[in-house]
Amino acid sequence: MKYLLALMLLMATLGTCIGDIDCPPGEVYYTISAPEGWKVVGVGCCGISASDSTNPARGIIALNRLHQGFNMLPAYTTPETYLENYMPQDFSLGESQVTGMRIIGYEDNQDLANAFASYTGFMAFGKSMSCSFAVNGIPARGSFTVVTNELMGYGTTVEFVAGIFAPEDQFDRDAPMLIDVFKSIQLMPNYKNICTPPERCLSWQYSCKDKCCSEPCNEYGYCD
Repeated sequence: MKYLLALMLLMATLGTCIGDIDCPPGEVYYTISAPEGWKVVGVGCCGISASDSTNPARGIIALNRLHQGFNMLPAYTTPETYLENYMPQDFSLGESQVTGMRIIGYEDNQDLANAFASYTGFMAFGKSMSCSFAVNGIPARGSFTVVTNELMGYGTTVEFVAGIFAPEDQFDRDAPMLIDVFKSIQLMPNYKNICTPPERCLSWQYSCKDKCCSEPCNEYGYCD
């Protein structure tokens, strides 16, 4: 899909949360410029979704770190298996019911899906896929990137899932507008310190509270 590259570049900032992060359901840590009347739902550092209140088959999602801990998926769950078998129940919330999720093809460009998987770890797998499904019976089409992480046979986590969707016969028309919605997503400054990874210091540097230093941190934990 010709919009995929721009979409994924924007989603990159949402795929870098650190291990012990704050993801309270219902809490919006990001700003977004969505059309008037759209419903915005946040899960703290773990991302945001927005959908058209008049047509729930139109919207965007950008989420990370799903199915962690006791909520892990079975071992060896692939991105394809997650999308068809588990994603519908994850996004069937409130009055919206997602059914009939089916992969209809792979996006031509898989480079960024592979990059996200490489960032996650050697047991992670990423795929960018186009799919068809229904929201409350309304036929829809979407383009999603899913990155799963296999935990050595103990289970599978979903590290990243994001994309755009619209009514099936309006997807090509709506895609540019949905990309613009993505472009507006910004992490609120108040949450930057808890939602983004700390700077990785070189082996010879000291990791202080404010930055990486060539000398030991002072008594307050900062660089002198």
